[in-house]
Amino acid sequence: MSRIGIFGNIVTPQLVVENSMLLIKDKRIAGIIQSNEPELKIDIRYDYSGKYLYPGLIDLHLHGVLGQDTTDGDKNGLQKMAKYLTTCGVTGFLATTVSESYLRLRKAIETVSKLDKIHNSCSKILGIHLEGPYLSEGRKGAHNAKNLRVPDLSEMKEFLEIDPGLIKRITLAPELPGSLELIEYLSKQGVCVSLGHSQADQETCYLAYRKGAHLVTHLFNGMDPLNHRKPNLLSFALGFDEITVELIADMIHIHPDIIKIALKCKDEDHFIAVSDAVRPTGFKDGEYEFGGELMVVEKGIARMKSTMSLAGSTSPLNRCLANLRAHFQISHPRLAKIGSLIPAQLIKMEHQIGSLEINKNADIAIFDDQFNCHATFINGEQIF
Repeated sequence: MSRIGIFGNIVTPQLVVENSMLLIKDKRIAGIIQSNEPELKIDIRYDYSGKYLYPGLIDLHLHGVLGQDTTDGDKNGLQKMAKYLTTCGVTGFLATTVSESYLRLRKAIETVSKLDKIHNSCSKILGIHLEGPYLSEGRKGAHNAKNLRVPDLSEMKEFLEIDPGLIKRITLAPELPGSLELIEYLSKQGVCVSLGHSQADQETCYLAYRKGAHLVTHLFNGMDPLNHRKPNLLSFALGFDEITVELIADMIHIHPDIIKIALKCKDEDHFIAVSDAVRPTGFKDGEYEFGGELMVVEKGIARMKSTMSLAGSTSPLNRCLANLRAHFQISHPRLAKIGSLIPAQLIKMEHQIGSLEINKNADIAIFDDQFNCHATFINGEQIF
């Protein structure tokens, strides 16, 4: 097998190893050499001097791009999504559904099942994130109320049985009847359970944590605001150290000053960024379908036509990381954890992906300091 070398500033979870060579052999990372000398025994050499070599980004919350959506259950659409993401440095993602009928969700799961193990020169589908349908109507956001329902263990077992291990994450409201029992069951199946679109009080959130829910979906969005007399999901997420939070860092869903508070409350091991990208991402303004209703996109901001509530983001994950660096001067090592390592840990894949360490898959994104993507490698092969 060819011995590949990629030269640049290598971003690890601890530090940036500047002006060094990342070695790849047999599709895996073989080491780091602080040199770019011609005598190094390398068959294929890439020079990205001045650029940053990041672990490929991992987006745990992505509905769609380029006019496509996971819930469409369309094979070609998923492939278009996966191909586009390579241009953003995203090498793995959870295909995320929206609240829908049993039949539409089943079709979406079955479609992803046919593609999840094949990357075909595009971003890897690491699994599925079911956002809903077990959500609170009072905090439904862009989800269609007619598709919401109380947790149904039988329904969930049927979804899991389609392809065991494919559903990596679910977002649900813990206050609904049957939620705590479902959280316990899913946690034992290895599913990452996330709390969101919820009006739960803090005590219920703590019970959900005890049952196995360790993540909160799009912090500040889809939940009651902070109330100094009524602790709730938001106070629980910010104040409970063991809970990891995800945040949509498009600077539209949350004001930068509020994001600053979250960064002060959560340590670097319990904070991730997601895109929550929807169908119009990478496309033009206009009207699009989402969960059986219309969304309107103006100047890149997606809103539901009927309520004008925000309906996901049109900012890919690399742009979210760019925002975090520009507004808060977050270090490259921490950004690599926010965008890669911690997401990999949450879905129990950190031994394969998530950081540029020996024997891990050679999934790599090349960025400049503004997070423009200059190249993407998957399993050591340049695909963008």
